[in-house]
Amino acid sequence: MADRTPSARWRRRRVLSAVGAGTLVGVAGCVGSDGEDGEGDVVDPDDGGEPSPFLVDHSGDGPKTFAGEHMCGVCSMAVTDYSDRNAQLAHENGDGMMFCSPGCLFAYAVAPGHFDGPDSDIAGVWVTDFETGELIDGFEAFYALEHDEMRVDDPMGIDPRVYEDEAAALEYVDQYDDLGADDVITFAEVDEDVARLYRSARLP
Repeated sequence: MADRTPSARWRRRRVLSAVGAGTLVGVAGCVGSDGEDGEGDVVDPDDGGEPSPFLVDHSGDGPKTFAGEHMCGVCSMAVTDYSDRNAQLAHENGDGMMFCSPGCLFAYAVAPGHFDGPDSDIAGVWVTDFETGELIDGFEAFYALEHDEMRVDDPMGIDPRVYEDEAAALEYVDQYDDLGADDVITFAEVDEDVARLYRSARLP
């Protein structure tokens, strides 16, 4: 495996120390409100009590088919415009959110309350494999933390690379001197530092 630059090593130490401190917000539990309105929708007192208009019904027992009316819960782009990048997430309460890209998924996962998501644990995640174009289980996927915009052509500037097989993710990072094996992570390792690599401007 190729050696990484000092700046890349520093970045990964920062990410791994945050993970070790237990800062995974999205999977451990959502940030947000503790109330409900008259219709039974989760209310976030910080945003006037209105749930996100981008929420969809989602059973969480498998991925939903992406439709033309689905807009990204983070950037509001049409998710069907990015079929080789899109992702989705289901909460335990039956709400779901669609995303144009894995970078937007990461941002929502660490701060769902900021995007007017419900105060409900994440029950399922599905992401598009960058090699096959197939929708796969996001909890089981491997994410290569690409961070050089000059070598990618992503709709939102830059995204992590998503693979079903760890070997494929390792093969990706092995191409570059500034990436290494510890730049391949699972969804359980996504924290705010990781999300900010991709959507810092969208996070609080």
